[in-house]
Amino acid sequence: MTKTISSYSINKQLIPNHLIKELNVSKISDDLKHNLLKDGYLFIRNIYSKGDIKNAKDFILKHLHKVGEVKDPYYDGIFSGLSLRRKIYPTKFELGKFWQKISESNQLRKVINGKEITNLFENIFKEKVAHFSFAWLRAVIKGKASPLHIDHPYMNRGTDKLLSCWTPLSSIKKNEGVLFILKNSHNWQDIKENFLEHDIDLNHNKPGHILENTLDLVFRKKSFFLTSNFEPGDCLIFGMFTVHGSFDNNTTTGKIRLSCDTRFQPYSEPMDHRFSGENPSAHGGLGYSCLTSSTPLTENVKNK
Repeated sequence: MTKTISSYSINKQLIPNHLIKELNVSKISDDLKHNLLKDGYLFIRNIYSKGDIKNAKDFILKHLHKVGEVKDPYYDGIFSGLSLRRKIYPTKFELGKFWQKISESNQLRKVINGKEITNLFENIFKEKVAHFSFAWLRAVIKGKASPLHIDHPYMNRGTDKLLSCWTPLSSIKKNEGVLFILKNSHNWQDIKENFLEHDIDLNHNKPGHILENTLDLVFRKKSFFLTSNFEPGDCLIFGMFTVHGSFDNNTTTGKIRLSCDTRFQPYSEPMDHRFSGENPSAHGGLGYSCLTSSTPLTENVKNK
C-alpha cells in the first residue's frame, strides 16, 4: 500500500495527514454559546453574502494590482512576484495609510462589520454587540504561514468577553494557508497561564506567540489540527485562549490567500482603546503599519 505524502506543512515541516481533522460545523439554529464553550470555536458556513465577499475581494485585489503585486487578470489573485508599493508609498506611515484605506473600505466593512455577522454575534452574546474599528486584513503569499498563538496577549486591555472572527475572502483549500485550531486547546491551562498576564506592547522581551514546535505540542497534548476547505461566506469564531495558526500557503498556482480578522464583544463591556475609534493606534502606536501585510508582498516572502 502506497503511503500518501502530506501536502500540509508549517514552516516547511510536513504535517501527517492523520493529524488533520475536520472542524465541527455549527448552524445558526444551534445553541451557539454551548458549542463555543464545548469546542472553543464556532465554524459557520454561508453567513455572509457571496456577492459582498466578491466585491470586497475585487476591491482589495484591484489595489494590489495597482502596485504591481497581482497579475492580470487581477480577479484571479495571482502573485506577480513584483511590487511597486514601496516606490509609491516610500515611508512606513504611507504604507500603513495605504493598507488602512483598503481595510476601512465600504466594500470590506459591509462584510466584516455587516448586519449578518453582527446579528450572529448578538445571537452568541444574547445582547447588543460592538466591534473593534481596527481590522487585521491579511494577504498571504506562497510559503507564508501565521505562527502558533492565542489572541489574549495581543488585545487584553478591555473585556475578557472578546471573540475573534476569521473571515476568508475567497475559496481557501487546506493546502493554501488555511487557518487551523488545535483540538481542545481552549482548555490548556499551561498555555493560558503562560500568557495570562502578558501584554506584547508592555513586555517586548517575551514574544506573543507560542515557541514550542507546533507538531511537538500536538503530540504532547494528544491533540489534532482542526480545519477545513473554506468557501466565501464562511467564518471561524473563537475565544482569546484557543490555540491557532495557519498552514504554509502551498498553493500550486501562486494564489494569494486573502482573509480578515475582526473582534466582537458585548457593547456593555470595556473595549481595548488601541483598536477602537477613528485612526486606532494598534500595536506600538503604529496603526495599520503594524501589520505585515501593509508592507510589499515581495518583502514578506518566507521560507525562500
